[in-house]
Amino acid sequence: LMYAGCDIILVPSMFEPCGLTQMISMRYGAVPVVRATGGLRDTVFDVDNEKERAAWEIAGSTDWEKDGDMTNGFSFEGTDEGSLNYALDRCLDAFYNDRVWFRSLQKRCMLQDWSWNKPALEYEELYFKMLGQ
Repeated sequence: LMYAGCDIILVPSMFEPCGLTQMISMRYGAVPVVRATGGLRDTVFDVDNEKERAAWEIAGSTDWEKDGDMTNGFSFEGTDEGSLNYALDRCLDAFYNDRVWFRSLQKRCMLQDWSWNKPALEYEELYFKMLGQ
């Protein structure tokens, strides 16, 4: 229930092999603010800097402007206080000063599918292709 009660989740991990925290929180509408490492980088796409990467990773699109914005959070690279503060400040600014946009970001987070459904289908297709069917 903690995830469901959050608008924002902060995950400043030094390393993160998988990153279930942000995926669970996004399902409940909590916008992730993360350090771009491991599974966090694989699943959180910065709203200001990663529109192209988000479109490619989520929809296989090379044109985010045509297919829509698929970013879903705020990220930072460094391990210093300033890097974390910059990402968190951008998120809080959006939360307080552009609530309509922030709610649309939350909705985008909730609609993204991070389950095993798609990878399982892709694996199954590859398996049958290898069998020659």
